[in-house]
Parts: sequence; structure tokens; C-alpha cells
Amino acid sequence: MRRNLLLVILLSAGFSKAQVGINTTSPKVTLDVAPKNTDGTTAEGVIAPRLTGNQLSAADSKYTAAHAGVIVYVTSVPSPTTTKTANITAPGYYYFDSSVWHGMGAQSTTTTLSISSVIDPNILGYVPSNTATAGNSAPATVTINGVTATRTGIFSYNGHSYAAYAAGGAGITWYNAYNAAKNMGGYLATFTTDAEWQQVETNLLSAAAFDSQQAWIGFAKFSWFAGAALTPDPEEKWITGEQPLHDYSAGGTSAVRKSNWFNSGEPNNSGGTEGFVITLPKNSGTKTYGGYTSTHTWNDVVANSANTTGFIVEFQQ
Repeated sequence: MRRNLLLVILLSAGFSKAQVGINTTSPKVTLDVAPKNTDGTTAEGVIAPRLTGNQLSAADSKYTAAHAGVIVYVTSVPSPTTTKTANITAPGYYYFDSSVWHGMGAQSTTTTLSISSVIDPNILGYVPSNTATAGNSAPATVTINGVTATRTGIFSYNGHSYAAYAAGGAGITWYNAYNAAKNMGGYLATFTTDAEWQQVETNLLSAAAFDSQQAWIGFAKFSWFAGAALTPDPEEKWITGEQPLHDYSAGGTSAVRKSNWFNSGEPNNSGGTEGFVITLPKNSGTKTYGGYTSTHTWNDVVANSANTTGFIVEFQQ
């Protein structure tokens, strides 16, 4: 009781000055916590609310834009994750940005190396939004040249969010999908690591629509349309200019593996006209690597393929 009364007195004194000091009579900011001892005889610090991942997920609806900046310590990974908790991949401190939780510093015991994670607007053709998300910028439906595509799902992973669209029986060209993604503030999705592809395939392409439909992604063929001395030409790469993960663990005897999930023998630039990449319908081809089997492998087709009715959009938030 004495300690509680003392705390009330201290807080009352602090609030009268519009600043609160703990273990200090001269707080310099709104809340100033000074150590009780500096001789190593006591543990010092501040502990944020500690919650399991599932406890935090259960409170999803309670966190809104008004709670931007909230900090918690998550003691375990939620299972299953939600859109808001998708970035919680290890115990640690997380902050809420008004739509999803983000880790504060290193949260993982493993290190993923990426050659490049910076979008090159000279390759992409524009500067994508750095505030748009799948939650606030991907509409439920979008009409493209008279074809209506319906959003089949959204998902967040590693600080980015994604939206998948399917249009049923009507075809959508690669360029139309590219422009639709641009208008949303995102871009056709790029998958520079195996983990990113596995997460998006598992959480977005599991929708029934993609059992039978193809979807455009942001991998395309580029050409100088000039003399043969300009090489490599043509060149297929991610439209953001990002490099794929270079996987030295594969131990290839002829080359170092670049992360990809192309179907066997693809891309093959059939007839010299293919070069725009799709995800194939479920089980049209499978590929197993690192203990994971992809059932929506990739293939290159012509940009105006009438058989492609879906696309995946990626956002930087």
C-alpha cells in the first residue's frame, strides 16, 4: 500500500509539471526514467507489455490508426498469423504503424542476405507509393479494358503487402496488369527470395480461383531492339531491378543458383516471342527445392496471352 501511495504521489507531482520523472526530480521529457542504481546491484530498464503472438492476434480489432506507435514485447510467434501480425516471425519488440506490426531491430536468429532490395524506377518505369498498402489501396474489384477482376485475398510479409486478383474467363494482358498495379501505387509482384515466394503462394494462390487460372507477376523480357553488339539481349529480369537471392547453399557444380520457381524447361522464349512471366494453375507443374514443393510454378508467355486472367500486386508497405 505504501508503494502504491508513493507512486500516486510521484505521478501526481509529475503531471502537475506536464512531465513525469521516475527516480529523478527533474524530468527532461514527457516520461524520464532514470536508473535506481548504477552499481550493478539491481536490474535496470523498462519492460513493455508482454504478450504471446496469439494474444496479440486476438486483439486485432482493438488496434486502429489511433494506436500508431504502440510498442509491445511478443513472446512467441502467432499461429496462425493475421494481416496485422504477419510480420511477427520471432520473439521481440514490435511497434504498430496503424495497420500492421513491425519488428524493432533484428527479430530472427537467422540472416537472409539479399543482393538488392532497392527499386530502380528507371527499370520499373515509375516511382511506386511508399504509403500504399494492400489493405488501403487494393480495391475489391478493378475494371481493366472492360474486364472486371476481383480481389481474391491480401497478405503481408516482411514489411510488404500483396493483393491477388482474378477475372474469371476474360483475359488480361501483361501491360494492363502492369498499369493496374501502377494505379494502385504498387507493382506486379517480384519474388527475390525462396521464402517470399513460398509465403505468397501459400497465403494468396491457395484461393480456389488459382486452381485453374494463371496470374501475371513482375518478371519480364527486356531488349535494346538494336544491334547484336548490345548484350545480353534479350534479358529477362524482375521489373523492379532487384536481384534475386544468389543461393550458394545449392552447391551447383556448373553455376550458383539464382532463386526462382520456373517450371521444368522454362523460361524458353518459345518462338522468340515469349518473355512475360505467369504463375501456372495449380499442379500444372511442380518444383521442389529446400523441402518445399511449389504447385504454381512459373512460365513465360507472350504479353497478350488470352489465357491469363489474374495478377499479383506488391506494395512497399
